[in-house]
Amino acid sequence: MGGWIRPPTPTDRKRIMTLARPGASRLSLGAGMLLAAGLLVTAAAVTDTQESLALLDGSGNRFDLVTTGSPEPGWAPAKTDWAQGNPSPYQIALTGDGSGYLMSPGSRLDLRIAVKNDSPRLAGEVSLEVEDPRDRGEERDPVTGNFVELFPQLIFTIRDGERVLAERVLAPDLITMPLAASLSPGDSRVLDVSIALPESLDNRWQRASTDVQFRFEGISR
Repeated sequence: MGGWIRPPTPTDRKRIMTLARPGASRLSLGAGMLLAAGLLVTAAAVTDTQESLALLDGSGNRFDLVTTGSPEPGWAPAKTDWAQGNPSPYQIALTGDGSGYLMSPGSRLDLRIAVKNDSPRLAGEVSLEVEDPRDRGEERDPVTGNFVELFPQLIFTIRDGERVLAERVLAPDLITMPLAASLSPGDSRVLDVSIALPESLDNRWQRASTDVQFRFEGISR
């Protein structure tokens, strides 16, 4: 049989308490680290939410272009003329039968188109693109055999004040044309446009037609 187990002395109790403290300290430290990590995650989540709300809050921070135009000599846009340029750019119809602006070999149409920065705060760089919104390519009239698409035969001259953006350029060769200067909020610009048909255009394009779309694109800064 084993011997008797003696009761612990005051010295023994002190040693037991000393050995127990490091474990208790480690437990408290671990809990503190977990708590701190939890606070960091919570803070990050709140910060991300606030940043997202700021990015989504576009109040006063939109770049908005409005546009209009007219063939009247010396025309200038009135307040009631402006219309949204996106998604509906300024557009005209050119025809050989009088249903739109009548075009024939050697003829020319002069018009003015305008763009305005309707943004309350943002300035931006603006450029012009001239497009055929419904390109019919080499399509021919099944009865007459004539071409139905007039756009590739058009010749454009476009001026932004004293600056020439295009000088007698065939429609298929037109490129994106930056305006002379950026537009501040509320600023507008009027461009002078001349559209011509060559005198040499023969009867294969008789009664051909096209729409011409003037699309302004802007980049805020």
